[in-house]
Amino acid sequence: MTLSESINEILSSFTSNDLFDSHTIINELITKPEYHLAYLREYPENCTVNQYHGQIAKTISNIPNIKSFGIKIKTHTIYGDISENEVWQKI
Repeated sequence: MTLSESINEILSSFTSNDLFDSHTIINELITKPEYHLAYLREYPENCTVNQYHGQIAKTISNIPNIKSFGIKIKTHTIYGDISENEVWQKI
């Protein structure tokens, strides 16, 4: 399974109007056995974690039934830090 396929599969479990941020998707990618290998395999060489997670957010933004909700929230990164993040909505 590719990273894109994993993200789409995660989002398929969401219902219309669900709100989420990229940290929600990243957490699923990292913690679920069915997705973590795709997350690791597609991690680009010479790329920081922040850059990679930015690429994941861009992938989310390009999914047809996902749109920006127009606000940002603060959520925890994988390191436990608080970071501002775009809120997405499944339509």
